[in-house]
Amino acid sequence: MKIRFLSITSIAALALFTLTGCYQQLEVIDVQDFSEVQIGLKGLKSNLDVRIYNPNFFPIQISETQISLRVREVDAGEVSLIEGIKLGARDTALVRFNVATRDGAIAEILKADVMNFLKGADVPFSASGKIIGKSWGLTMEVPLEHAQNISLRN
Repeated sequence: MKIRFLSITSIAALALFTLTGCYQQLEVIDVQDFSEVQIGLKGLKSNLDVRIYNPNFFPIQISETQISLRVREVDAGEVSLIEGIKLGARDTALVRFNVATRDGAIAEILKADVMNFLKGADVPFSASGKIIGKSWGLTMEVPLEHAQNISLRN
């Protein structure tokens, strides 16, 4: 009984080490500009499409993000996953994220940069953080950086 337990434990540990040793970082292939931008009194809402490639021989479930939306020094909001995505082995997928400013962020942005707004200058939005995926108990993180100027005037 004890030998069988040790054998199963050894095989499980070997499989886990093999999986972690074979793991390759996910790759962000392409980040498209913010799309379907809606600006109003309640803030900015948009989508951000990101093409991600999984070079591994096993699928990965992308289920979480930790991405902040900033305008210069102002923490303007967050970028969140619309729905979980299963990224197949050696596959590329287009993942859509929801971009939304927090309440009061647009007013804070305008207050901090009123002169540029009056001149009609575009506002430099940036999304920065990581996309988090899981497979077989392993957590994988992919960095994401995107910057784009958006006009707050329609």
